[in-house]
Amino acid sequence: MLRRSFFTTLVFGVLLATVLVSGCDLLGDDLTPSIGNVDVIGFEPHIQPILDRQCASCHGGSRPRAGLSLEGWTQLIQGSEFGEVVIPFASEDSRMIQKLKRVGDDTHPFDQGKDRLSEDEVNLLTRWVDEGAIGPLGAVPFSNSINLAYIAHADEPYVSVLDMDAFVVVRRLDLTQHGFSERARVHHVAVEPDGAFWYASVGSYRIGDLEGVVKFNRNNGFVAQYEMDDPGLIALNPSEDAMIVSREFRSDGGPKNMIELRRSDLVAVQIPVSFEASHALAVRPQADYAFSASMAADQIVIVDLANLVVQYYSVAGVRHSFRDFAMAPNGRKMWGTGVTSGTVTLLSVSNPPHIQQRQSLNVGRDPHYLTYLPDASKVYVTVTGEDKVAVLDAYQEIIDKTITHPALKEPTGIVTSSDGRYVFVASKNTLGDFEGRDAVYGQKPPGTVVVIDTAENEVVKVIEVGPGATTIGTRF
Repeated sequence: MLRRSFFTTLVFGVLLATVLVSGCDLLGDDLTPSIGNVDVIGFEPHIQPILDRQCASCHGGSRPRAGLSLEGWTQLIQGSEFGEVVIPFASEDSRMIQKLKRVGDDTHPFDQGKDRLSEDEVNLLTRWVDEGAIGPLGAVPFSNSINLAYIAHADEPYVSVLDMDAFVVVRRLDLTQHGFSERARVHHVAVEPDGAFWYASVGSYRIGDLEGVVKFNRNNGFVAQYEMDDPGLIALNPSEDAMIVSREFRSDGGPKNMIELRRSDLVAVQIPVSFEASHALAVRPQADYAFSASMAADQIVIVDLANLVVQYYSVAGVRHSFRDFAMAPNGRKMWGTGVTSGTVTLLSVSNPPHIQQRQSLNVGRDPHYLTYLPDASKVYVTVTGEDKVAVLDAYQEIIDKTITHPALKEPTGIVTSSDGRYVFVASKNTLGDFEGRDAVYGQKPPGTVVVIDTAENEVVKVIEVGPGATTIGTRF
């Protein structure tokens, strides 16, 4: 009797289990769904468990490796001591995904003696980044960022967007998605004072490719485009719906004009000039005159913004070939970088159209771009040929200090923060003298943005960005 009761119970249990499992299947409720079949990705149910299981031993605790903590969404988005590891909507450019998708022994974390992530896990993380790296509360990282810097790249057809408060790249805009070729390169970026729109001058190394000035909104959405050959620097008129566009230098010549564009719709007016390669560009804050200069001939063109009538000033002394101008906040002084002379030259522009040439300071080989601090106390100059930044005392009109750092390799673009606390310097690093967080054979070396504390003139942060970082544009 006991044996029969046991057998009956066993059979009943098996039948009950079969019914329960079948019922679950019929209802479509898989109690342990494959992560490869996730429809809506949630950070806490899907992403954090992978990070906890595969990454926490190195990237957790009070001293996470490389300063990167993966114990939560906020920490992940803050990145490492070298910069971001995730760029929302851009998995191909996100460091975390790049490392997970490496081939062979370089695959992370296998290169650290850990098990590789499964294909489903890597695909899920990739999808999550491409869908915006959304956090536990449904937020896309840095959606409300205000202080942004737009970084052009000499080696890639994209713009990197840097949060100047968080010190991380937060977006990347691919020009090829807007009709430009893979050889397209952004030369310069200008940003509206309220940050609502930004403008990029886009050229190409290949004859016949689309070139011009493109307008984007705050969310990097395409707005409008004006086609022109060899667009150079962009300077906004501070009181009118207009901006001036100069020309990129070409050794074989180029157009003999500049362009005034109406910012609202990019309708253009030609500004004829008598020389080629009118590159350097500045507008007085009084919105009365703009200045440009030729890199082929030592002349400065002075444009009356009221009627676009031009006059010329011939630069005295040695040949300078001005690449860039920096206008003082009060509009009375202007410094220019002389590529040929290795100097910065001070020009008085307090009574335009008259210009008074004052003095030149030797800063070193191939100076590129320069910027004033908001309080007009200092001018910072990138000296590309000598891998340094020169600091000028703008009141005494002397060189005050020279800044060097291993990450300052071919420093080019330079801007200040709105409060003048920091200077941001973009460096190309073409030869890879600065290896960065972990150099990978076959990959281009990283460009950098070096952050300098202006109180002490010391480097406080190195942010690795895409290859060939050149000019930077901000709304300040």
